[in-house]
Parts: sequence; structure tokens; C-alpha cells
Amino acid sequence: MLGTIVIVALLVLVVQAAWRFLDTYWFQPKKLEKILRKQGLTGNPYRFFFGDARETGRMFKETYSKPIGITDNIAPRVLPFITKTIQKYGKRSFVWVGPKPVVFIFDLEMMKVILTKYIPFQKSFKASNPIFKRLVGGLIVYEGEQWSRNRKKLNPAFHLDKLKEIVCRMQKQGQETLDEWSSMMPKDGSPLSIDVYPYLKHYTGCVVSWALFSAAPTPIVKRTFTIISELTHISNQAQPFIVPGEQYFLKKYKRANEIEKELEATFTGMIEERLEQRKRGERKAEPDLFDLVMDELEAVDINDKNGRAAAVYEIIQQCKLFYVAGHDTTANLLCWTIIMLSYHKQCQTRARQEVFQVLGDRENITVDDLANLKYVTMILNETLRLFPPAVELTRVVEEETSVGDLILPKGSMVMMPVVLLHRDPKIWGDDAMEFKPDRFAEGVLKAANGHAAFLPFGWGARTCIGANLAMMEAKMFMALILRNFSFELSPTYAHAPMVTLLVQPQYDVPIVMRKL
Repeated sequence: MLGTIVIVALLVLVVQAAWRFLDTYWFQPKKLEKILRKQGLTGNPYRFFFGDARETGRMFKETYSKPIGITDNIAPRVLPFITKTIQKYGKRSFVWVGPKPVVFIFDLEMMKVILTKYIPFQKSFKASNPIFKRLVGGLIVYEGEQWSRNRKKLNPAFHLDKLKEIVCRMQKQGQETLDEWSSMMPKDGSPLSIDVYPYLKHYTGCVVSWALFSAAPTPIVKRTFTIISELTHISNQAQPFIVPGEQYFLKKYKRANEIEKELEATFTGMIEERLEQRKRGERKAEPDLFDLVMDELEAVDINDKNGRAAAVYEIIQQCKLFYVAGHDTTANLLCWTIIMLSYHKQCQTRARQEVFQVLGDRENITVDDLANLKYVTMILNETLRLFPPAVELTRVVEEETSVGDLILPKGSMVMMPVVLLHRDPKIWGDDAMEFKPDRFAEGVLKAANGHAAFLPFGWGARTCIGANLAMMEAKMFMALILRNFSFELSPTYAHAPMVTLLVQPQYDVPIVMRKL
């Protein structure tokens, strides 16, 4: 009798599991597909379990196998399947990320609604692959009151008065990088060919270290930058669908676990060290970013082990976020800017003239000097337009919601392809594919013909909190390099933008430097 009960119970569990599996990977996707097609949206028919994932993976492998021309549109390389789908079905279309349909949104008014309504449209991180989830946390994933409270708390670290304190550190660190390049110049006066990318990452890493910890990066901090960059590389955000269970046998997950444990140990050690400093009364007159995120931990009862563990976890997530956003994002911006100016020599010459005009013979560069580098700012904006840090913005539809003429069902997703929006001729003009900094001469809104379509750091209230720091940091380095070197692309350079967490070079970035 007992055996029969056990067998029946097991059969019930098996049937329930089978039903949940079929419902998740067949019935629900087909139901969503029917709803979308009734509204005139088109795309490939749903394919069991994988959706479009197999073809997406194949196309990424194919496009990443060879470089492109420096003036080529990067969209087919960084969004190959999406570009192909839009060419085939038009902008009112969708793709399948596993069992979830992803609807493309190009209408700017609809985008504003989606980016503003955080309850029905939530960040897609929870739908991403497990490795990518390890990279995101803190302010970027908060919503509603939690986001508002944390944003308000962290804002002082990014006020202009606070950033002024870091400007001299930016210049010192940038000059150290250029001095190292100068020391490597051949004695016979010939130019130097050097891969600039690692040096740019070192520069931005040092600046972030000052912003976060008010100190130069220690060997441990430098190690942290390295392994976080490794984690972004293997996160493979571009292909979010995974086969259930693959995290238990693929090597990349093992490595991700190792990195996660090392990061946790490193940041925990930093937290304990800062707590000890506070106990000794060693508080800074002006708190740094680390102090601001530490305040919540001190507010938790020391006997509340669960509360303190949760607070430590949130601090670690915030630190990872600022390392990634403040380190790799600005390094990539500088990298693409140097590449563009190496190719567009007339823009480099004009930018250099502006730098000498604004700075003169003065050694120290001030915040006001950086603000007066109007053409350099235009160059950085144009680089961000053509090489946006994130190629798309994606949201999960948590409840059925009407947007424009669409009714988006719960369980679907929406995608705003930033890299395509930034190259849309209807917004930017017939020269949208070209590198033309002068389009920003009268401001961002005028450049986009009155449209709020420039989204390198997000949009509206959720604009990246570190955007001003990133731009200031980038302008400082560009001012330094322009008044010290002329530069051009090495014949060995291969133009190959790729997507991990951000748009970054797939290969080395060899640049030929000539000392001025």
C-alpha cells in the first residue's frame, strides 16, 4: 500500500513537472505569439525551447570571425540577428530569446513611457544569463522608492564641487600614462606603435579608485579591475538564453564562481578595513563614494547578523557596479575616440587647436578648462552616438500594458536598439552613418533634429549617475594626449567592435604615436 502511494505521488510530481515544462516552453510562448501577431507584429515562428537562440549564436560566431571596415555600420556586427530580423520583417517585429518574445520599440514616445514606468516594465537583468547577473546590482537594478533613496544618498559624490577635487588626480594619472609612452619612444626619433587599450583601462581604473576610495589603487584593487573585466568578457550578455543546467558543467561558470568568491572576499576586506578606520575616528571631512554606501551598514544593529549580511551584499553589488561603469565604460569611450581621431585626421587637428587655444602654456587643467573644450565634447558625443556603451535597452513586461497602439502581454519583453536608433537617418539626417562631431555644435537636442534620441547614458531621471564624471575623465585624457602626441592607426589595426557587457574592441588597438 505504501509503495503504491509513493509511486502515485512520484507520477503526480512527474506530470506536474512535465506540464510546467511544456507550459513554459510551448503553450505560453505560442499564446504570446498569437497575441503579438494579432496586432500586426511579425517575426519568426516560435521554435520549441530555443526560439531564435541557435541562429543568434551562429550569427555572432560568424560576424566575430572577421573584422569590418572602420567606416562600416557596426550594427550588423554587434546586433547581427536583430539587424537581419528588422531587414526581413520591418521595425514592427520581434525575436525569440528562448521562450520569450522580444518586441522592438523605435517610437520615441513609446520609449519614454517604457523607461518611465518601472512597475510594468522592469529591468531585464533577472532574465539574463547567470554570469551576467553577477555583474549588475545596486543602483542600476533598484526601482521605485529604493532607487530614489539610494540615488539621493549617492548624488553628493557626483556633484560638480566634489568632482573638482578629482580633476587634479585625473590630470596626474593621465600625465603618468603619457610619460610612460614618452619613455618608450625610440631613440632615433621614429614613432611608437603601442596597444593603447590596457593603458586606458589603467587610467580609468586609477580615477575610479580615487572616486571610490580616495586613494591610489593598491595591487588588490588593480587585481579587482582585471577580474571584473574578465567577468564582463565571459558574461556573454549578447546571448542571454541558456540551456537549463549548463551552469553545472561548462567551464566558464566555474571560472565565474571563482571570480565571484574572490570579489566577495576582496570587497568584504575593504569594508572591514573602512569600519576599523571609522571606529578609530578616522573619518574624512568630505565622504567618498565608499563612505556613502557604508553608512547603511553602520545603521544596522551589530547583533542583526542577517541584516548586516544583506547590507554587506548590497555594498559589494554597488562597488561592482561602479567598478564596471566607471572603469570599462570610460576606457571604451576613450578607445573609440582615439580610433576615430586616428582615422579622421582633420578632426584630430581641429581638436588639438582647440586644446592649445583653451589651455595655452598653462600646466594645470581646471574644471573650467574642460568645460570650455567645446569641440572635444562634440567629438566625445559623436563617438558615444556611433559606439554607445550599451547597444540596446531591454525591459521585461511584468503586467499587461498598453503603450502607443500596442498591448504588450505579461511575459513578453521589449527592446530599444540604441545602436540602430543612434544611426537612424530620419533622426540624425542622411549623414547618420558618418563621423561628424559638428552635428552637436548646437547641442544634443538640435543634433537629433529635436528628438530625445541620444541615449548613451540612459534617459530622463534614470540617466547614469556617473555620466558627468565619465565625460570629465574622458575630456581630461583627450586634452592631455592631444597636446602631447599626434596619432594614427597602425597598419596592423583590425576594426572589430564586439559586445560583452559593453561595446569594446575584440582585438588589440595598436596606435602609432608621434611626440609633439
